[in-house]
Amino acid sequence: MFGLGRKKEIVILAPVNGAVKPVSGLSDETFSKDILGRGIAVEPASGRIVAPADGSLSVMFDTGHALSMVTDSGVELLIHVGIDTVRMKGRHFAKLKNTGEHVRAGDALIEFDLAAIASEGYDPVTVIVVLNPDGFQNIRFTENAAVREGDALIRLGPG
Repeated sequence: MFGLGRKKEIVILAPVNGAVKPVSGLSDETFSKDILGRGIAVEPASGRIVAPADGSLSVMFDTGHALSMVTDSGVELLIHVGIDTVRMKGRHFAKLKNTGEHVRAGDALIEFDLAAIASEGYDPVTVIVVLNPDGFQNIRFTENAAVREGDALIRLGPG
């Protein structure tokens, strides 16, 4: 708990299985320099994205490579599969939910062919960005080397 027990922390769960890495090492400056917000990356070990919290899908990109959502606790998130994968125009991605839908933590949102993405020369690293970091006094990312769907990935204190 933060702020002398005024509020509980908010936990954002891992949306994909894989190895955790800092965004600072990514080739895309939008992510590596925290231009959109504070983020963390996961090198996916499987081709599925699940909801990291209960919330509503603000945008499910037509290409299926990314989505934004607002959790029921007010955290605005971007989940982006791969670097420059928008150029794939939806190849190897399947959207399982649509813009405007309310989802529950663990609901499958996107499926993707990890091997096919890599075979076309794209980095499939998945980036999870908190788009409204100023609303929270404290944002902590997991220190685990690897996560599974549903593991705690990001912890946010009250703002």
